[in-house]
Amino acid sequence: MASKKKKNPNYLPFIIVTVLIVITAISVSVISKLSNKVPKNPAGTVGNTAGNIYNMGLFCEDDGKVYFANSYDQGSLYVMNEDESEMKKLLSAKVEFINAGGNYLYYYMADSTTSTGLGFLRRVMGIYRCKKNGKGGNTLSRDPSLEMILINNDIYYMDYNKVKGVHLSKISTDGKNVSDISDSIINPSGVYGDVIYFTNTENNHFLMVLDTVNDSISEYVRINMWNPIRVGNYIYYMDIDNDYRLCRYSVKDEDVQVLTNDRIDCFNLNTDYIYYQKNDMEEPCLKRMAIDGSSEEIIMGGNFTAINLTDRYVYFKPFSDETVTYKTPAFGSINVTEFDAAKEAALNN
Repeated sequence: MASKKKKNPNYLPFIIVTVLIVITAISVSVISKLSNKVPKNPAGTVGNTAGNIYNMGLFCEDDGKVYFANSYDQGSLYVMNEDESEMKKLLSAKVEFINAGGNYLYYYMADSTTSTGLGFLRRVMGIYRCKKNGKGGNTLSRDPSLEMILINNDIYYMDYNKVKGVHLSKISTDGKNVSDISDSIINPSGVYGDVIYFTNTENNHFLMVLDTVNDSISEYVRINMWNPIRVGNYIYYMDIDNDYRLCRYSVKDEDVQVLTNDRIDCFNLNTDYIYYQKNDMEEPCLKRMAIDGSSEEIIMGGNFTAINLTDRYVYFKPFSDETVTYKTPAFGSINVTEFDAAKEAALNN
C-alpha cells in the first residue's frame, strides 16, 4: 500500500502571512483613495467675498478662522482666530486669492522659486489645494492665474497660456475636470450666489452675468461698470464713464445713485461701510463712507491697495511697500495701527 504524502507544516504560516500582506495592501489603497477624495461642498459655497478677491484675496474668513497672507513673512499662509489670537504659520509660500470650502483651502501660489515649504510642496506658481491645517497639498493647475474664486465645487479663474492668452476656465476641486468657459477676458471675482457679475471687455463695458449652473453668459444692464459687487438689491461699481467715481445700481428700481465723485482706485464693503482708495495727485487717501454714500471720513493719508475685510477688521497695504499691513476696526471708530500680531508671528517663525 502506497504511503500518504505528508503536508509541509511550514506552508500554513506562509499562506497566512501572504493573505495578511494582500489585505494590508488593499486596505492601504482604499484608505489612500478615500483620504484623497474631496467631499462635495454644501450648495451655495463661495470661497471668499467678491470684495476681497478683487483686492488680491489676501484674507479669507471661514468658520471663525481667518486665513491670510502674512506680508511680514513674504506672503506666507497663516491662520488665526477672528481676534488675531492663536496665530500659526501653515505654509512657507507666497499666496494670493485665498478661498475656503469644506475642509480645504484653495489658493494661488504666486512665488515661482523652487525651495520647499513645510516638506510637502514646492514653491511653484499655480493653483493649489490643502487641508485647513496646511497639510495634504495638491497641485490643481500650473497655469498662471490672475483671479480665482471657489463656487460650490469648481474654481473659476482667469487662466493664461501661450495659445489662448487670458481666458476664463474652471477646474473641479479634486482637479479632475478642467474646462474653458470663454475665450474672453472675464474676471470671475464678482460672485453673488451662483452668478458671476462681470464687465464686458470685448465690445463695451456693459454689465454681464455668468450663470454657473450651466455656464451661460448674458447681458444684464447697459451701464459701463468696473469691478461690480452685488450686495442685496444693489450693485456697487466704479463708473467708467465718469472718471471711476463710485456708484450703485438698484436692481429693484433700475436707477443709479452716485455715492462719491472721488476718483477711486479700489474699494471693498461690508454691511455698514464702503472702504475705498481716493485717487488724487495732491492728497491721496484711504477713505470710508456709509453704505449709502453719506458720512465720508479719511482713514489714512497716502496711496493704499489690497483692502481686505473680515468681520472685525479692515486690512490694507501701502501701494509702494508690500511688507507692511495696516488695519482699522471694520465697524465703529477709526483706529489705524500696524498689524503687529502678524509681524511678531513672522519673527517667531
